[in-house]
Amino acid sequence: MSQIKIAIVDDHSIFIKGLRTLLKKYNTIKIIMEAENGMDFIEKLKIDVPDIVLLDVDMPKMDGIATTAYLTKQYPNIRVIILTHHNSEEIMLHLIELGARGFLLKNNGIETIIDAIFSVKENGYFFNDKVPRAIVKELMTNKKIIPRFAKVNLTSRESNVLQLIVKEKSNIEIGEELFIDTKTVETHKKNIIKKTGAKNIIGAVMYAVKNGLVE
Repeated sequence: MSQIKIAIVDDHSIFIKGLRTLLKKYNTIKIIMEAENGMDFIEKLKIDVPDIVLLDVDMPKMDGIATTAYLTKQYPNIRVIILTHHNSEEIMLHLIELGARGFLLKNNGIETIIDAIFSVKENGYFFNDKVPRAIVKELMTNKKIIPRFAKVNLTSRESNVLQLIVKEKSNIEIGEELFIDTKTVETHKKNIIKKTGAKNIIGAVMYAVKNGLVE
């Protein structure tokens, strides 16, 4: 596997230093840049572009919310994993709509951080035990359908793929369960995103919950 290029954007230098030390132990991960806020990060993107950015929410000058919105429009190939101290459903839902691919609580262990990086690289999204449950709970208790997530006609196979994504299955696991190859899984995922109007597959999960595809 080629190295995954990572950027860390956080205004706490001690946190960055600790995270850098932990991640450097993994040969498949390369930290190519660090920044203390969104403006600093965007300026450094002129030099190099990471595959994934670990992005703090609360930062001066340009916070994680504004940075996520900017990256989705200007650098859509950069996948955003949000770093946060709290699991506010409202903030997480807003960040998902803006294009975030996953969430990490700052007290998560290194194993969870590594899982998140590889999951976002391979599958395009990451859920852990705490954050997605908060999101799903909010979506299932709030019956209002977000306009761009109004119900659309998915094929039976697309619905099957989406339900397995909600269950946190990888592309390989989805392929094995549905007897299709991973390229076909990716094609279905792209079609699901296009039909639902989501910015990414996590947005499609929001669609699934809102429209009763998740128990």
